[in-house]
Amino acid sequence: MSDEEDEAEEDWRIAKLFAAADKSSPEEFAALVDKVGTKDAIVFGGVMMDQPTARAHFVVLALVDLDDGSLADCLGTRRALLKAAVAAGGAGAGSALIAALEGLLCSPSTAVEGEARESAMSSFDEALKVLWEYEVVSEDELRAWQADERAGRNYQVSSADAIRLHEKGREFLEWVDEGE
Repeated sequence: MSDEEDEAEEDWRIAKLFAAADKSSPEEFAALVDKVGTKDAIVFGGVMMDQPTARAHFVVLALVDLDDGSLADCLGTRRALLKAAVAAGGAGAGSALIAALEGLLCSPSTAVEGEARESAMSSFDEALKVLWEYEVVSEDELRAWQADERAGRNYQVSSADAIRLHEKGREFLEWVDEGE
């Protein structure tokens, strides 16, 4: 098989959102996410019928580029766009966003490998802290994601990777419970 045949098909909407991200206000970006929609969404080469999963996937792949820094840095830089997209996504959008981040790091279809993947997984609690501190994701949504170790199942996240990331989530929520 050639490299092109091995690479999962990417939905055209991701490129459209990526191109608009630096030119849009948070409200304009969230409106564009709604406008492009999720009907017949392609997620890692397969059709995704679950709207929150597809929406979060589009947002994460359009906004998070680990070539630009650590996962926490990328989330901090894009926090306003992420916050607007999650707010416009309705109930469960925050948990879906975290699951999409799991997919970004752990799906066999992503290009995140080696040191960048290991660094992002090892510091996933720091990424969760950024999402929580900037109120991109509520504490309730963090806890809902944490309670479901299969949250990343739609992104082909292995059980071992899910356990590892959810352990980081548990550590972060313990820190929150301790009041910092």
